[in-house]
Amino acid sequence: MFHIAGALLPVLLALPPTVPVDLAAPDQSDFSLTVSPNRMVVPPGEIGQPRQFTVTNKGPSAIDVSVRTASFVVDAEGDFVFRSDVPHTAIDWVAVRPERLRLAANSAEMVDLRIALPPTAEPGEHQVAVLFSTEPPADTPGMSVRRSVGAPVYVTVPGEAVDSVQVTELGVPGFTLGGPMALTATVRNAGTLHRDFVAADRLRAQVAGQDVTFDEFTLLRDASRRVSARWEDPPLACVCQVAVAVSNPDGSSGSARATVVILPLHLMGTAAGGLLLLVLLGWMLRRGRRGSAGAAEADPISADEERHALAAWFPGSQIRQPHVGPDWSARSVHAEPSSGSHDS
Repeated sequence: MFHIAGALLPVLLALPPTVPVDLAAPDQSDFSLTVSPNRMVVPPGEIGQPRQFTVTNKGPSAIDVSVRTASFVVDAEGDFVFRSDVPHTAIDWVAVRPERLRLAANSAEMVDLRIALPPTAEPGEHQVAVLFSTEPPADTPGMSVRRSVGAPVYVTVPGEAVDSVQVTELGVPGFTLGGPMALTATVRNAGTLHRDFVAADRLRAQVAGQDVTFDEFTLLRDASRRVSARWEDPPLACVCQVAVAVSNPDGSSGSARATVVILPLHLMGTAAGGLLLLVLLGWMLRRGRRGSAGAAEADPISADEERHALAAWFPGSQIRQPHVGPDWSARSVHAEPSSGSHDS
């Protein structure tokens, strides 16, 4: 199993080094192999029609090209994964001719593709990749590398077809100081046909009156993809609802929603500190006016409560209790006998 990223499936397959002591990569500047079309979509009514790829060598030297088919899937990140046990493969139905060809410099050749469906083929879409590989020259120094270009082929078997896509998850930052910000969406194909989200049909998020466009991608049947977008110009502050929806041919839609709070606290720091200071000064002024009204008016806040309040406003400070003379009102007073009086 190996992974290949990209729509055209560029492949680098390492072979054993021809010169073990020199692992320098070969010069690839003369390699220029292209394949057209870069993919084929075969509807049910066109399965029996012959199809062709144009293989072009734009390099300055002749190259030998081998052609083969391979089963593949696309993982959640968009990488092509080649392995033999994938579901819905069309590898046993597709034949390519010729399987080997030699391309002179700046020349092109045609490769035929034919499809033969078995009687028991399951309705719906099946896929296969056609790989065009070049062998390195025998006298290449250093690491010998086989390079390949591939094209996916989507074959739709006649019968009932379902085109249904759902947005299963929407990822946004719950709270952020500001933009730009990344959005992610997970989309699942619950149908039997692939869906292209390209050009005008790209997946979009609606947020704060804007359309945020996701990267282009193709979603295979029974597959899930996680795609990303970048919201470049969000508002300075908002509680924003983000919505992503896809429409299906039967009139149904699949959607997901999420909320992001944008609050630029890093810009509000000075203002918030000034507001807190004004509140504190106002509280202290009100306390002073109540104190000057006279002792006849009872104060509902005790000295202990006031010390706790001040300690909360000024953490780490020591709030000292003012010195208060002893309260004699609760003590009994005994008169001392005067010096001029005594018991006889």
